[in-house]
Amino acid sequence: MLDLKYLPISYADPSTLFSLMDEEEKAWLSDLGWDYSPIRRILATFIRQNLLPGYVAVYGNEAFGYTYFLINKSKGIIGAIYVKATEHSQEITDKLLSLTISGLKDSPRIRRVEAQIMPFNDIDIKDIFAKNGFRYFPRRYLSLDLNAGFLKRTPASAVKIVRWDSSRLSRNADILLKSYRNQTDAVICADYRTASGCESYLRSILENPGCGVFMPEVSFMGLEENNEPCGFIIGCRLSDGVGMIPQIAVHPSHQGKKLGNALMDRSLEEFRKLGFQRISLTVTPENGKAYEWYSRLGFKVGKNFGAFVWEL
Repeated sequence: MLDLKYLPISYADPSTLFSLMDEEEKAWLSDLGWDYSPIRRILATFIRQNLLPGYVAVYGNEAFGYTYFLINKSKGIIGAIYVKATEHSQEITDKLLSLTISGLKDSPRIRRVEAQIMPFNDIDIKDIFAKNGFRYFPRRYLSLDLNAGFLKRTPASAVKIVRWDSSRLSRNADILLKSYRNQTDAVICADYRTASGCESYLRSILENPGCGVFMPEVSFMGLEENNEPCGFIIGCRLSDGVGMIPQIAVHPSHQGKKLGNALMDRSLEEFRKLGFQRISLTVTPENGKAYEWYSRLGFKVGKNFGAFVWEL
């Protein structure tokens, strides 16, 4: 085993870490069709300013792995981990995550830690999270081949489908809150539990590239007869020809009335008109109704990953 040093990111030479991030960027594109460069540019800015908390495993002038985390009030969020493919990848992974987890849990201000990590190079992260008292929730990264076609459905006559309107964000956040009440996803992500959390989450999708670059032209709302939103779908660009639907939600009073189908049909149709070949989304299999619906629409599993939650 190499005599690796595990350093806070702020102690490492940025150029060393950037070389590893180049490799990570290629993995996102090859495995998921995801252009990770917008996220990488943001991380690089924080690294240059010594503002990104996390750890890096280094030997000489080479970085073998890194992980970073964020803190939002009393919640810690482990953003990602990437480790080179070597015979020691698992040991490096376990050490980096152990440092991050213990640091967050030992902080008196942290009451909850969340992590949704896309693993690369066949590393296993379930055991180290389990050893540290985290709950595990399987997640699936699904993809739909738009060239294979999709089933068109007819929306309820009382619901009009219109373009996304960001001035209605608060109302759509309320729909999101009500649609996820008592759902597993609200256990995984605390933002789904409050109106302010839902609004912050939606604003993040629109303004930050964490789920791809927001595309208003493929994002829609359903309006009731009184012109109030009752459901919505948001679409983003991941890379050339590859899109993502990071969020779709329907008010409980309209669930089971084909509004979700109408929103999905409209968004997929616009994606296809713009030349996209593949659309991705993520789902929790425990949410059986949603998982079965996506399967009926033709979405296939592209990658398995996990969500992990620890809470005092």
